[in-house]
Amino acid sequence: MVTFPMSPKIDPDTPGFLISTTARLMRLAFEREIERAQIGVTAAEARVLAHMSVCGGMRQHHLADRLGCAPMSVTAFLDRLERAGLIERSADPKDRRAKIARLTPAAGPILEQIQTAGERSRKVAFAGVQKDDFEAFKSVCRQVRSNLDEPRSARDPEMVTE
Repeated sequence: MVTFPMSPKIDPDTPGFLISTTARLMRLAFEREIERAQIGVTAAEARVLAHMSVCGGMRQHHLADRLGCAPMSVTAFLDRLERAGLIERSADPKDRRAKIARLTPAAGPILEQIQTAGERSRKVAFAGVQKDDFEAFKSVCRQVRSNLDEPRSARDPEMVTE
C-alpha cells in the first residue's frame, strides 16, 4: 500500500470554502424551488433568464462568463429559450459575427415566478439570520465582488456587473 505524507489540514471555514459551499447549497435550494414551481423552464434556464433580467441584453459569451459555464452550454439554453419565445437574439451592431441575447415581453410572467422561487429559497437559507446581520452580509459580499470584479472589468468593460 502506498502512503502519502499527511498534508496540512485545510480549514473549511476560510472565506473561499464558506462562499463556495454556501453558493452550492443555495443553488440547490433554488433548483428545488424552480422544480417545485413547474414554470416550464429548467433551473439552469431560470438562472439564464434571471441573469439576463439583471444585466439586460448582452453577448452570449459574456452571459456564459457571468453564469460560470461553457459558451456551448449557454447557446443550448438560449436555443430552447428562443424556441419558447422568452428571448431573442440579434447581431451585435459592433460585431455582426456576435449575437446579443435579449429578453422578450413573454419572459415577464416567467421571471415573476423565478423571483418567487428565489424568495422562497432565500427564506429557507436565511432563516434565523437577523436583518442587521443580513444587511452586513450583503454589504461584505458586494465589497468582495467589487474587489474581485474590478480587474476583470478593467480588461473588458462590457463585463461590468451591478
